[in-house]
Amino acid sequence: MLGGIPGRTVLSEPRVVNGFLQLIPKERHVAIVGHRGWPVRFPDNTLSGLMAASEVADLVEVDVRRSGDGKLVLSHDPQIQGHVVSATPWSVLSEIDLGDMHHPALLDEALAALPDTPVQLEIKNLPFEPGFEPDHRLALEAAERSRPGDIVTGFNPETMLAVRRAFPEVLTGLAIAGGTSLDEVVNLCLDVGHHALVPDHSLLTAPVNAEIAVYPWTVNSASRARELVELGVTGIITDDPALIRETLRGEEP
Repeated sequence: MLGGIPGRTVLSEPRVVNGFLQLIPKERHVAIVGHRGWPVRFPDNTLSGLMAASEVADLVEVDVRRSGDGKLVLSHDPQIQGHVVSATPWSVLSEIDLGDMHHPALLDEALAALPDTPVQLEIKNLPFEPGFEPDHRLALEAAERSRPGDIVTGFNPETMLAVRRAFPEVLTGLAIAGGTSLDEVVNLCLDVGHHALVPDHSLLTAPVNAEIAVYPWTVNSASRARELVELGVTGIITDDPALIRETLRGEEP
C-alpha cells in the first residue's frame, strides 16, 4: 500500500509540476508512456518506434547502455542479436537489422528526434549484467543529457542515488520489480528525493496516495489500465500507447 506512510505528508490530490511529472488532477487524463517506443508496431528502442509513439503518448521511455567504444546506446537487453552491447563498438551495433530495416539508436539521436516529447531515460546498470559501471558513469552521462521535463530512472538504487546527488535539478525515479515492499521503497524515494516510483503494475493493489508520482509498467490490458486509473496512478507505461489512449480517452490515433 502506498498511502499512510508514518511521518509522511500525503496528498489527497496530486500537485502539478513540469514535464514528466505532471501529477494530473483526477478530472484530467492520466499520462500515457510509450514503453521503449511502440513495441507492438516497431522494434524496441528504435527511432521510428519512438517517433511514432510520441504522436499518441505523452512521453516515451528508452533504455540506456554503453557500447564498447563508449557511446550511449538504446537497448533493453545486455545483448543485441548476440552482440554484447558493452563489448561491441557502435560501428557494428548500428548496422544490426532489428527487423524491417530498423536499427539500434543512440540516446543523442533519440533526444534530437523528440524535441517536444518528455523522455524517461531508464539506466541499465546492474551488477549482474555485462557492462556494469560501479562508478555509475553511464547514469551520470545520461543525466547530463536530460532536458527539463525528462526523467532519469533505474532499478539500481545506488546508481539513482549517484544521479540524485550529482544532478539535484534532474528529475529521478526508482524502478522496482515484483516481490518488493512498496512501503519501504516509497520511504526510500522520499528520503533520497526521487520524484517518481516506477513499479511493476502487479504491486499496485490499493489506492495510491503518496507524495510521489507513480508510473506502473508494463500495462497492455485495457481492464488493468482502468483499474490503475481508479487506484490513482500518475501515468501508465505500455507497449501499446494507442490502445491505452483509446481506453482512457476514447481517442484513436
